[in-house]
Amino acid sequence: MTLDTALNNFAAAFAAGPDNAGTVRYRAPEPIVEPIPLGPIVREYYARMLLGGRPMVAGILILDLINLDDLETIQHEWGWMRDKSGREVIDPTWNHDRIVIAYRHGDAVSVDGGTPGGVVHGHIGSCTCKIANDLASFFQAMAEAMLVEARTYDYEVRDEDCTPLPAFLDDMRAIARRVLGPECEAGFMEFFFG
Repeated sequence: MTLDTALNNFAAAFAAGPDNAGTVRYRAPEPIVEPIPLGPIVREYYARMLLGGRPMVAGILILDLINLDDLETIQHEWGWMRDKSGREVIDPTWNHDRIVIAYRHGDAVSVDGGTPGGVVHGHIGSCTCKIANDLASFFQAMAEAMLVEARTYDYEVRDEDCTPLPAFLDDMRAIARRVLGPECEAGFMEFFFG
């Protein structure tokens, strides 16, 4: 699947979710001013997507998408650390080709701008898991998962103990396996469902 198709599908799924906040619109590519070096795949993402009003995917898949204007500030939160004297220094363990494009409860989704398709990782505290082999697959999986949560379950995906319903998790695993492949299914499930 192309990034173009996946982003269009994601924007349509976002618009179909009545509880989503902000706006996400697909558009023909427009020139952008890069606040930091983005790499080709992340540049294409921001050139094609118009994000407005602090866009957030609702429901159990909650995901705050980072606007282009906030991108540089967000990178500073993940690519830096304090040394023993308290000064901010570049974190030597952070891959600086990774661009954080979204947040989820303080955890981050990054795209490796140094890879051809933009490998997607989830960062849960100091742990990292591979979510998708490319940005297109990530957004396609998200689009399908969002539609299932909204249309099939009407956002009622937890039992009385706030545990995700087994049938819903099975549906999410099936989407992840089919769209992302077995290699990334576990990372997707870990990042979104712990």
